[in-house]
Amino acid sequence: MRKVTIFGGTGATGQLVIQKALSAGYRVTAYARTPSKISIQHPNLSITEGDLTDIDKIEASVTGADAVISLLGPSGKSKGLVISSGIKNIINAMQKVGVRRLIATATPSYKDEKDRFQFGFAFGVFMVKALLGDTFHDIETTGQCIAKSRLDWTIVRLPMLSNEPPKGKLNIGYTGDGKVKLFSLTRTELADFLIHQLDDKTYLRQAPVISN
Repeated sequence: MRKVTIFGGTGATGQLVIQKALSAGYRVTAYARTPSKISIQHPNLSITEGDLTDIDKIEASVTGADAVISLLGPSGKSKGLVISSGIKNIINAMQKVGVRRLIATATPSYKDEKDRFQFGFAFGVFMVKALLGDTFHDIETTGQCIAKSRLDWTIVRLPMLSNEPPKGKLNIGYTGDGKVKLFSLTRTELADFLIHQLDDKTYLRQAPVISN
């Protein structure tokens, strides 16, 4: 049975990802600062309590994993580069124990070389940078750390998430390419997409934006 380690699994989206990974037949290790926030109980789910600074615990949690999924991201206005510092620890641990596949979420605040100007995206990024300076730099630095790593990474950049039922269609592309239009995405379809990336290498070392 294959194993996946999930960081950032305590929120609504994270728990959907955990549940879908379990349903797909994976053994799941969820790394969480507050394990009590994870309401799922399953014989193939184990939860490791720890912070993003606990290097030994991070290393133990990714050891033996076939892949790592990170849903880590700043929550509102944050101070410092907490998430990007944590991602560095995760990347270092993965490289140390030989785990190569990393699937991580981000926002369009992290720019990709394939992006083109699109007013809606550009305005949103401008507002984040202007109002939430440290948050913007944390997102940006997180993406840069992943992209510069030696891992087999995929960065999935997200719009606003909703709890609506699945729409049945995903737009996958880059800002300004005409493919990604509506700036929203259901949590269920995000979770499905992330789990699909465990086997699909279409977006290997790429950072697409996805939306409904």
